[in-house]
Amino acid sequence: MPFESRPSKVLAAALAALLCSALLASAALAITDPGQTREGYVARVEPICKVNTKSNERILAGVRKEIKQGRLKLAAGRFKQAAAAFGRAVKQIAAVPQPPADQVKLTKWLGALGDEQALLGEIGKALRAGRKTRAQSLSVRLSHNGNVANTIVLGFEFDYCLIRASRFS
Repeated sequence: MPFESRPSKVLAAALAALLCSALLASAALAITDPGQTREGYVARVEPICKVNTKSNERILAGVRKEIKQGRLKLAAGRFKQAAAAFGRAVKQIAAVPQPPADQVKLTKWLGALGDEQALLGEIGKALRAGRKTRAQSLSVRLSHNGNVANTIVLGFEFDYCLIRASRFS
């Protein structure tokens, strides 16, 4: 049986890597605008983040309680929804013209956001499979990755574009 499940794990890992590569490629091809300032970029991106944050607050409301009560499949669906919503937001952010001076930093940030989306999806998969411990491990990675993403854009003075796990309790 372990041999039969291995190809599906390899396929899942390959698909996750492909998704992350696609997000990184889109970030690398990000539009730069010589006239774009950091403040202008923040002004255009922050509303995208606000809509996504509010959406994911609703989607993930009470998910910890569901997990504690053993309703893992229900919680898994919520994580899948959150990953999809987050992915849509990342695509919208990637389409915003970037200030040339910040392109390298923003490309790294978009890559970290892509990793966040992948981790949200992986948590959902782990919960759907009944692997609560695996989901907890992925949750720790999600938190760490969020801190890394926040550190990359520290000087941008974002509010909603910063990843704060406390918003999703």
